[in-house]
Amino acid sequence: MMRAMAGPLEGVRVLDLSWGIAGALGVQLLAEQGADVIKVEPPGGCPFRDYQGYAVWDRSKRSVTVDLKHPGGLDAFRRLADTADVLVETFRPGVTDRLGIGFEALHARNPRLVYASCPAYPEGHRLAHRPGYDALVQASSGQQWEQPGWRFGPIFLHLPLPSMAAMFLLPSGILAALVARERTGRGQHVRTSLFQGALLFTTQIWTWAPNATSAFFGGMVKSYPPGVHQELIYEVAGGRWVHTSIMSGLAPVKGQDEILGLPFEASDPSRFPLLSPEERARITPMRRAAYKAAERDRLIEEFRANNHAIEAIVPMEEALGATGSPNPQLVANGMIATVEDPERGTTTQVGVPLHFGRTPAALRGPRPRLGEHNAQVWGEVGCTPEQIAEFTEVR
Repeated sequence: MMRAMAGPLEGVRVLDLSWGIAGALGVQLLAEQGADVIKVEPPGGCPFRDYQGYAVWDRSKRSVTVDLKHPGGLDAFRRLADTADVLVETFRPGVTDRLGIGFEALHARNPRLVYASCPAYPEGHRLAHRPGYDALVQASSGQQWEQPGWRFGPIFLHLPLPSMAAMFLLPSGILAALVARERTGRGQHVRTSLFQGALLFTTQIWTWAPNATSAFFGGMVKSYPPGVHQELIYEVAGGRWVHTSIMSGLAPVKGQDEILGLPFEASDPSRFPLLSPEERARITPMRRAAYKAAERDRLIEEFRANNHAIEAIVPMEEALGATGSPNPQLVANGMIATVEDPERGTTTQVGVPLHFGRTPAALRGPRPRLGEHNAQVWGEVGCTPEQIAEFTEVR
């Protein structure tokens, strides 16, 4: 593991039994704030272990394996849970109770344990007993129905919004419970779900789409037919691209048409969505031709000098500096890290997205090999090498 200064969660031990994006990323945030996170997997490994994203999402953790259906493995895990501050699991409601590691069983042994659950659906939901993952939660929560796209009807969201929202809910709930424990001396059961994550976003953007006006589809559509944001992407000279904004918050000095050398000023950018389709169809081709003749950096400089918001559209490799030298701005912000992965070699990864003035967060090592810390962790709770081999064996 990489040596790092003590983070704000130094001394907090987290057992990570989660599968899926929400658990992996949510717990990673805790790990890189200093928590000792132990990833607990079955002997053959988590079903998602080969998924590329987990090479990043499970970094800064330790790894153990255990067969919870083996009596020795169950006993060892319970003893490990006695040493933990937090346990995170993403099983369907009732599964951990059947395994003998549910909240009531572990809390009776360790009253200070904060036990966090994040299944697809919350306990009591009509779909809680079914297997679920992000795309199905998108479907059952109304998100796919509400998302305008390249045609009328439901649209699959490529960004896994239920998981990404739950990824933030999970550590915030855990941290709140840890704060409450300082006052009460006792842990508690913290519950959220992918479905509740979906509602976190939906409550902010909900619209009755079947009765929406054309303005809703014109303003929200992201792909085809193109809406206002899509139409503000322009190709410039040399095969480069820019995205202008419909608002900058500043009064423009020159209009964009004057900057582009066009003989008229059709409208300011904020009025563009309000133009009739006929007006937009007449103006857009002339603007596109003028943009395509303009040199990108000079155009951006002139737009900004005249209070227009504009940004270069760059590929991810350029944004992150994945080819050649790392992006100096991201390096200065601590957002680029070179990680020596034991299986993938030298990798360029996004760094830690939180900064603390006195107790710095830090990337604490690459993703561990499966079961890399079996001897170390299980040995701490009194297991012999023979016992460890027995309940970590792939059957």
